[in-house]
Amino acid sequence: MLLSEARELYLQDVIVDGKRYDRYLDDFINRHRYIDCNHAVCRNCHEMNIHIVKGLLTECANLVKSLFIADSFSFEECMEIKRMYDISESLSITGKCCIDEPISNHPLSFGCNFTREQMAGIVSCANTYHLFCIPVRIEDMEALFACKEGFYLRVNTVRYVAILFDALLENTFIQSHWQSVLNRGRFLRSKDDTRFVSASSLSSALSAARNNMTSVAYGIRKAIGRLKE
Repeated sequence: MLLSEARELYLQDVIVDGKRYDRYLDDFINRHRYIDCNHAVCRNCHEMNIHIVKGLLTECANLVKSLFIADSFSFEECMEIKRMYDISESLSITGKCCIDEPISNHPLSFGCNFTREQMAGIVSCANTYHLFCIPVRIEDMEALFACKEGFYLRVNTVRYVAILFDALLENTFIQSHWQSVLNRGRFLRSKDDTRFVSASSLSSALSAARNNMTSVAYGIRKAIGRLKE
């Protein structure tokens, strides 16, 4: 599916490598302009699909970006955005443009507001399940969720840290773009301290964890769920 390929390239080129959105868009369209088929029906079908995707990436950029950085990426969500694109007024008529500033220019924020007790619960969960290479304190978690510049933690197991943040999202403690925030802020480093953990690594780890839920993963989700009590 073209949108799935567009998402993979977006996460790598824009989120990880910092490429400008408009240049990413041009590169993606140019890469997929032609297909290796001489049948008129196939070529017409591809031309129609690439036109739709270009329209989505251009005229619904903000919606598409939100979809691309979200944890889930379903066919139903893609079709809903296409439906909104089909019924919305053309940009050529409105004169508007929703290709906004590159996401990297926006201030970093998880959109969270934890109480002291909730922060203590997150710290307890992180230390109980050894999410990071060293025990963390409330001050460490406060720095992380405040997006303190230059701060980072070494991750013991990426998939369990991904589960932690996914559970926070599921319980509406943080916003859906947490992978992008962690990536842009470089707040997580690998266990061997050789690289920062990217958004694509977090996304892949979360998918793997969801497909093979362990007692640790369930324990993390349960611990975060209790923060609302």
